[in-house]
Amino acid sequence: MAFTDLDPQTQAQLDRDLAEATGRGINGDVDAVVKSFEDTLAYYLTLPADVRRSYPRGETARIFGTALGAALVREHGFAWQLLIDDYGTDLVVARDVESSEPKYAAPLVIVDARFEDEEAGKLTTFVQQFL
Repeated sequence: MAFTDLDPQTQAQLDRDLAEATGRGINGDVDAVVKSFEDTLAYYLTLPADVRRSYPRGETARIFGTALGAALVREHGFAWQLLIDDYGTDLVVARDVESSEPKYAAPLVIVDARFEDEEAGKLTTFVQQFL
């Protein structure tokens, strides 16, 4: 497992996604971003199954995940990094990467996985346990 700085292409995409999140009003501290996502997820879960299939889950997860990661960077001393391991490369927020026990999370993946939940609230629980 290795952490590396973002390449220019990844940084440019991150900047675009952060601008999109801000434009949608998805910003603020960790709690504000998580609450906004939980509200969005609660709405998503009320949709009929056929409407859910056409919902822009990937885009929504990317925007909320980026906003969540940015809040973790601002408030909790994390930094955006690329994590390279046997499974591939992921965009993560990490701290203490030089230590034997770095702390990291892949916010885009975590948010995306929440769309599989049957109820809102699990992102809140994750963030509380993570921090």
